[in-house]
Amino acid sequence: NPSVRLTLVGVTGTNRKTTTATLLFKLFRKFGYSVGLISTIRYHINDRQTEEATHTTPDAIKLNQLLQEMVNAGCTHCFMEVSSHAMAQHRVSGITFAGGIFTNITHDHLDFHGTFENYLKAKKSFFDMLPASAFALTNADDRNGKVMLKNTAAHTYSYALKSPADFKAKILES
Repeated sequence: NPSVRLTLVGVTGTNRKTTTATLLFKLFRKFGYSVGLISTIRYHINDRQTEEATHTTPDAIKLNQLLQEMVNAGCTHCFMEVSSHAMAQHRVSGITFAGGIFTNITHDHLDFHGTFENYLKAKKSFFDMLPASAFALTNADDRNGKVMLKNTAAHTYSYALKSPADFKAKILES
């Protein structure tokens, strides 16, 4: 069970999962942490790219293999994308997350989920599975941001550019 030996943070949302996970990975590397990255584009263990990604979130066997490789390499943290497909297909069942981040949700992936409600439920189920020791960070500027935090046992926080939130950001330059 390699996920219990890492500080594993999942990032979910329709857009900006890759950007968010990659920025966190690079930030932690810059500060000297031993870190893994599981993203739509590639898998990294510290500065070594292990392989190109085939799915946003790999299947359960591949995911645990990657996490074990990270543990073996001395990683203390891992940032990974958690797709709605992965939640619906139980690819992260049994994985222990230290935290989860919600970016946003739009009307995508309805070909797979059938309805927006099913898509929303798949995203929300990630936050529902977080343990009480975890954190759940949501985008307060997204009208479904608060929905993600309903029923989670995790410590909840919000971030925003425009709305009231625990963490506020401001665009200084575009």
